[in-house]
Amino acid sequence: MSSSREAERHSVEALAEATTDANGLDQLLKREVARIVVELHGNPHHGELMGDKPPRVLEGCRKVRFDEPGWKGKPRYRFVYRNEPSDGAPATSVILAIGRRDRMIAYAKAARRVKEQAALEGQSQR
Repeated sequence: MSSSREAERHSVEALAEATTDANGLDQLLKREVARIVVELHGNPHHGELMGDKPPRVLEGCRKVRFDEPGWKGKPRYRFVYRNEPSDGAPATSVILAIGRRDRMIAYAKAARRVKEQAALEGQSQR
């Protein structure tokens, strides 16, 4: 019973840049992104936990591999998000970036946005 209450309290938010990422995808990929967001509402631990591989700033974030329905190869896209707080039962999943995996595009975007957020948070605490 408590798990359903936890799911009700869990929210999914996207950085403005991540919304722009999603809006740049074709319709089939947008549907896959919507499916992932629905899954996150019920399970914030849906994605694979990212380790200490570069970019290390993403350690503790999560990724979901996805592609167009029917795609036969490895999924070409990544959905990168962070749970806040990262321990215990997260209250919010923050979508950091959505993009292609080739040339590490999605990860580079997410890493840059995490660094920008950290810099802004550091300035506001002064």
